[in-house]
Amino acid sequence: MYVVIFNDFAFLFVFLPAVLTLFFMPGARRFRAHTLIVSSLVFYGISGIEHALILCADVVWVYFLVTRPGFCMSRVLLTAAVVPPALALIYYKYLGFFLRTFIDLNNPLNHQKFNLFVDVLLPAGISFFTFQIISFAVDRYRGDVKDIPSFSHFAAYIMLFPQLVAGPILRYRDVSVPLRHLEHFRLDGRHAARAVGYICLGLAAKVLIADTLNHYIIDYGNDPGHLSQLAVAYTILAYSFQIYFDFYGYSMIAIGLGALFGFSFPQNFKRPYMAVNPREFWRCWHVTLSFWIRDYLYIPLGGNKSYIRNMFIVMAVCGLWHGAGWSFIVWGLYHACLVAAYHYWKAVWDRMVAVIQRCLTFTLVSLGWLLFLFDFAGIQKILSSLTGAANVTHPDPSIEMWVGVTIAAVFTFLVNLEPLAENNATVPWKVALINLGFSFLFVFVLLFLDQSETFIYFRF
Repeated sequence: MYVVIFNDFAFLFVFLPAVLTLFFMPGARRFRAHTLIVSSLVFYGISGIEHALILCADVVWVYFLVTRPGFCMSRVLLTAAVVPPALALIYYKYLGFFLRTFIDLNNPLNHQKFNLFVDVLLPAGISFFTFQIISFAVDRYRGDVKDIPSFSHFAAYIMLFPQLVAGPILRYRDVSVPLRHLEHFRLDGRHAARAVGYICLGLAAKVLIADTLNHYIIDYGNDPGHLSQLAVAYTILAYSFQIYFDFYGYSMIAIGLGALFGFSFPQNFKRPYMAVNPREFWRCWHVTLSFWIRDYLYIPLGGNKSYIRNMFIVMAVCGLWHGAGWSFIVWGLYHACLVAAYHYWKAVWDRMVAVIQRCLTFTLVSLGWLLFLFDFAGIQKILSSLTGAANVTHPDPSIEMWVGVTIAAVFTFLVNLEPLAENNATVPWKVALINLGFSFLFVFVLLFLDQSETFIYFRF
């Protein structure tokens, strides 16, 4: 299955220029929302017409119901609006997992012909756009969305290709004003500079850091049972930085692409590896998902009235949101344990020096990422390697590999990329110098673009 991705020559030099040309074409201002809808459907439909039809069906169904008279007072209409998109998500992402848990769907006899539960391709980003659709319906029911948008504006909000596949998870209020003024938007120097900054730095984070680390650890990841303790330590660090810069890079590119069309997407990362405790980490990592879970699950469950119980529920859901597998659920429960432990020992934890708090939080979070990289059998193997009981067949990490991790660590802990990405210098020589730097960075990224991998979060 081919998926259009941001770190692709076809996207950067064919798709994006074509969309920008159509969007800013003289005389076509009134049709800008339609341009975004059609281009987004092309962007998404390349991965499969069926997947684009699911997206369209969800949008049409929810819009039809939320515009019914009395929707704001009808739980029946709210349920009717959110259940079909949720069922589509469950079928495509979770039903096979649930059935495999109780039924032997992996039996070779089940693969002799098409199986409704095994041979299903997961639509890219279905978790993201389903959560956006549900949030709109719930906000409309609660009265938070008072003015119903036109169908084209609603469809554009859900389908915007910069954030369609891997977020950020937008609320309607994030884009309502830009959508209403879409036909009057002009790409001035401020928007263009911001777009260039975020796109260039996002591509660099993905291609130069995340993909380089992936190249280094791929052999270790494929054979975790034959690593030295040093190689295990390297794998933990490298994968932690890889997944961070992979998703961080995507989120930055999404912000930059949104700026090209007049949107100001919310930040999805607030330097999460600088968090001083596990609770703060979740206020900084994948911020839009954390807020979505807080507003639409944690608070309705009772919020802080049953803090520990609700924390375990929402973190299990968060884990399941990331992937249909027990390792993801365990990952969510692992983070629930970290947050609960901090809750009970907050007084002791907070007395530690801030540097120690950060190091401890980063270490605990990094250990948890192993559940993304390995299944339970792989975890058992890497634990065997970690204890020194493995038959070591792989060489220790080279100096080059450690340099890669060091560079990632420097940009994680010592460099704040957002002020640079905003690219808001006004002094002429600074503007020229920064843009020249971004130009060289972009060209350098292009040298390695054909070796870049798909974004990790596309699977979610």
